[in-house]
Amino acid sequence: MTNFRCTQPLLAVALVVVLFFAIQLKALAAPPLRIAIIPGGGSGIEQEVVDRITSQLQDRQDVVISTVNPDWYVVCNITERLDQVSGAIRYNGNVTVKTKEGHVISTTAVQKYNQDFSLQPGVPLNKALVDGAAREAINGIVGRAVGPIQNAVDIEMQMRDKVISASQFANADNYDDALSILQQIGPETPSFESVRKLGEQFAMEKEAMRLYNDAQVKVKAGKYGEAIGELKQVSSKSKRYSLAKQKIVAYQLAMKPKSRIVSKNTTTTITTTTTTSTTSVSPNARATKKQEKEAIMSEVAGSSR
Repeated sequence: MTNFRCTQPLLAVALVVVLFFAIQLKALAAPPLRIAIIPGGGSGIEQEVVDRITSQLQDRQDVVISTVNPDWYVVCNITERLDQVSGAIRYNGNVTVKTKEGHVISTTAVQKYNQDFSLQPGVPLNKALVDGAAREAINGIVGRAVGPIQNAVDIEMQMRDKVISASQFANADNYDDALSILQQIGPETPSFESVRKLGEQFAMEKEAMRLYNDAQVKVKAGKYGEAIGELKQVSSKSKRYSLAKQKIVAYQLAMKPKSRIVSKNTTTTITTTTTTSTTSVSPNARATKKQEKEAIMSEVAGSSR
């Protein structure tokens, strides 16, 4: 009992892990192919062909029959020609499979001819012969068309799985493996043109990554000019284009010489020296001058007498 209780949490964890991986695998699986099967002229015979083809494709897990946002169109056309004079009954039918872009994947044609040799003037054509010719035309066109459609669906779904795998490698910047997978998809694939364009995109991203990495090496060596030259070659369609532009601006700033501004604060001190001259007069000198003055005054007085 104890062992059973212990194993219950382990079983629960294991179940969660299994469900997680199941959801992840489903998310990585290619989406089903949406196919619109429609009558070309809207006749009852054409609708019968549509119903027959639909019944043979609708059980596939990788196909959704819908006229809403289809990936492919299957157009069924049957023309009826009755000649009352010669008694000829002719049905021409064709089924064309094409992508939503208009690329023709396959075309199947059938012709059924009957003649009513018992026809009398004014008597309608034998209804049994007319109905029989119509059934044979329907069976013939459906039998011929379904096989090529099934094969084209198989090729398309294989291509989608490979594109998903290649995109996962490309998202991890492993462009060599991504391109190697895309090279396995041949021109018989209905969406080959889209695959070719995707390969060109991966090749462009691979080159952009090389240029960016080379620029980083040159920067470490102090070769900013050469690094900028590498980054300018990155395609504007690359996911690294914005980063390359940012690096170019940063490297251009790094190349500019740094300007040094030296501020010199010079303080000039002007010292003004004032020299004051003081004449010192001694008391003896003052007395002498006084005596000289008195002598002069005396002489002047004597002269006047």
